Amino acid sequence: MTTIEVESFLETFQTLVMASLTPEGEPHASTAPYVRVGSDFYILISTVAQHGRNLLTSPNVSLLFVEDESQCVQPFARKRVTIESTASEVVRDDVRYESIIERFCAHFDPELVTSLTQMGDFHLFKLSPQSGSVVMGFGRAYRLDHNLEVMTQIMGQHQKGHGNG
Repeated sequence: MTTIEVESFLETFQTLVMASLTPEGEPHASTAPYVRVGSDFYILISTVAQHGRNLLTSPNVSLLFVEDESQCVQPFARKRVTIESTASEVVRDDVRYESIIERFCAHFDPELVTSLTQMGDFHLFKLSPQSGSVVMGFGRAYRLDHNLEVMTQIMGQHQKGHGNG
């Protein structure tokens, strides 16, 4: 498994699945379109939505990129990348704000993106990876570092190995 393979897999997505924590500490799963700069992911979401409120109160978020079920050969070994991240808001007067919004306009409907940025409840968040993992099939699981580079293979402690009933 190489970092290039991980990057190639991530490039196939326009949206991410994220798990965040409500102010009460309850898990909440949702999805959002994103753009990437380096290893950071940026999302433009409403704080009317639960996930937007969650990121304002708790920066811990887990991201999931998972193979389409219709393309999946084996559901138990579905290809996926999971990234533990820290969220921070990019405020409108931040020097990065305009360049990130320009990326959103280039990847998505520019009129819609412009309209969303004019709404007071839409906030831009940067999701900075801390660590992660990639699974590309049975026996093909690897740890990722904060730059999303492949580090080490994850080895299980199975009582009976794969295929040994």
